[in-house]
Amino acid sequence: MTNPVMNRNNKGAEQPLENFETCCLAEIYLPNISSYKEMLDACIYTYRECKHSLRLSCSLEETESIVHKNMRMGIGVTGVLQSSSEQKDWLSSAYEFLRMYDVEYSKKMGWPTSIKLTTVKPSGTLSLLPGLTPGAHPSPAGPYYIRRIRIASGSPLLDTCRNHGYHIEPQKNFDGTDDKNTMVVSFPCKVGEDVPVADKYGWREQLDLVRWLQANWSDNAVSCTIYYRKEELEDIKQYLSEHLTNEIKSVSFLLKSDHGFVQAPYETISKELYESMAAKTLPITSVEVNESDYQVVECEGGACPIK
Repeated sequence: MTNPVMNRNNKGAEQPLENFETCCLAEIYLPNISSYKEMLDACIYTYRECKHSLRLSCSLEETESIVHKNMRMGIGVTGVLQSSSEQKDWLSSAYEFLRMYDVEYSKKMGWPTSIKLTTVKPSGTLSLLPGLTPGAHPSPAGPYYIRRIRIASGSPLLDTCRNHGYHIEPQKNFDGTDDKNTMVVSFPCKVGEDVPVADKYGWREQLDLVRWLQANWSDNAVSCTIYYRKEELEDIKQYLSEHLTNEIKSVSFLLKSDHGFVQAPYETISKELYESMAAKTLPITSVEVNESDYQVVECEGGACPIK
């Protein structure tokens, strides 16, 4: 799908649940929305998808009962820090529209109204696919950076990457030796130079954004990881003492550190290095994948092998 504006996913602390209740999330790619009308259309489509999925039957009686009673959903937005001021200004009125639409649509269908409608989840892969910053987070690196992906040495995907000029090397073990069972592919990437980057985006700016989204869009929680340094802890404690109780529902913190890994998933680089790497590559526009090469049963233990 080109220029996607929405998708669905299920997980996380962004949606407080009752016992036996399930999570139902949707996501709107806010920077890809071109007008307020399109924003309302995206809200309608994601709302209907969630509303109807919540009415499905379930083999667990307790789960079906609480889900059908609450009809709780979480229509989220992602790429917030890549969005224009105009796009962010749509959120408050779009939420009010959703509330009214839920009342009308639920009455029409003979279903309960939803106790919660909106959220902001941490996001991840769904944001990476269209090249957006995840949820309310800044870009992990940039504005020019290397994104490294680990792929099993026997995967046919490596041939695709190699034929398109991307740098491939064996995974480095902690002792400096090569693990030739896993290969690391480096992709040169960039975001807009005006897009905030995690290393330079302050904790106060992050928390202010969380509060703003909580007030203007999310009636569930805004789930976001705040990056901080040890010397900032006392100021953070003071900030939370003033705003946590009534303005923030869910937040986590991650200490900034210089990790020193030679093959980090994200590495900020210069514009010159980015242009040099990009000049040697061709865009990958299609990939042939055989479903038999990827057995989901291998993930049953909770961790999937590198493919």
